[in-house]
Amino acid sequence: EDLEKRQQAAKKRGGFVNPLFFNERIARISSYTIRAVQNAIMTGKSLSSFINALVAKLVPRVNQIGEH
Repeated sequence: EDLEKRQQAAKKRGGFVNPLFFNERIARISSYTIRAVQNAIMTGKSLSSFINALVAKLVPRVNQIGEH
């Protein structure tokens, strides 16, 4: 479903989404998130600092710069 949404948005812009790269990115995000949760639990990190670190890692830099 997410891939279809991305493909439709890209088609409107005259482009396309490579499903292999899309699925690779989802897998990378998932494995990073699982490791981050495990590390946060083991180190006793607070929920807010964990969420902030996770957002900083997963949100593209362009979006972060544009929000300030």
